[in-house]
Amino acid sequence: MIPHTMTRTRRLAATALACGLLLTTTGCDPRTLLYFLQPFEPTIPAPGPSLKNKKVVVLTAADSGTTAQSPGLERDLARQFVRNLRKSKKITVVDPERVSDWIQGHPHWTDPVQAARDFEADVVIVLEVELFRTRHPGDLNVLQGASKVHIQAFELKYPTNTKGKPMTDQEKEADSIYDDYCETEFPRRGPIPMDAGVGEPTFKSKLLQVVSSECSWHFIEHAQEDMIEEVRFNGR
Repeated sequence: MIPHTMTRTRRLAATALACGLLLTTTGCDPRTLLYFLQPFEPTIPAPGPSLKNKKVVVLTAADSGTTAQSPGLERDLARQFVRNLRKSKKITVVDPERVSDWIQGHPHWTDPVQAARDFEADVVIVLEVELFRTRHPGDLNVLQGASKVHIQAFELKYPTNTKGKPMTDQEKEADSIYDDYCETEFPRRGPIPMDAGVGEPTFKSKLLQVVSSECSWHFIEHAQEDMIEEVRFNGR
C-alpha cells in the first residue's frame, strides 16, 4: 500500500555511504562492494502484459448502485490508476480528463476498443468495479472495506502476413491480452469501529487508494514493502 517513510532511494544512499567509508578504511576490493549496493528488497513483477513503449487508454465502469453509494468512483479510480501507471516513464497514458470527455460523448459505450481507436492508443484497459463498499453488511457499526474489480486489457495491432510481418496498410485488429480480477479487503487485520475517530469519507478515500494501487500492480512491478498495510488516516 503506502511505502515506509524511509524510501528505497534513501536506504540505498545510506548503504553506499557506509560502503564508501569501508573502502576508505580497509582498502578492500571495490568489486566485493557491489553486492551491498544491490536493492534491499527485489521488486515483484506484474502478472499482466508489458506496457513498455505503449500508448494506453483507461476506461472505468461501475453499476448504478455502486456509483449511487460512491459518486465519482469511476473518475477517481481512473485518475489514481493512471497516476500509478505513469510511475513507469516508459508507458504513455491518455489523460483521464480527455477520456472523461470521450465517455460523455459515448455514454452508452459497449466496445472499449473504440476508445483505443479514437485515441490512437495501442492498449485499452477496462476497470469494471463489481463491488466497492466501506461497511460490512452484517455490522454497520464498523468500517471494513471490500472491493472487486474486473480487469481487462485489449491491444490493437496490425495483422501479419504469412511471414509474420505486420501489414501496416491494413486496419489494426483487437486482441484480448489480459483478463483477471483484483479483490481487495481493507484493513486486512480487521474492521475499524465507527467511534474510532475515522470518518467514512476519509476511510473511503483510503480504500480507493489501496484499490487503485493493487489494480495497477497487474501491469507494473512494485516493491515488497509496498504490500505492507498502512492504516493511518491523516496522521493518526
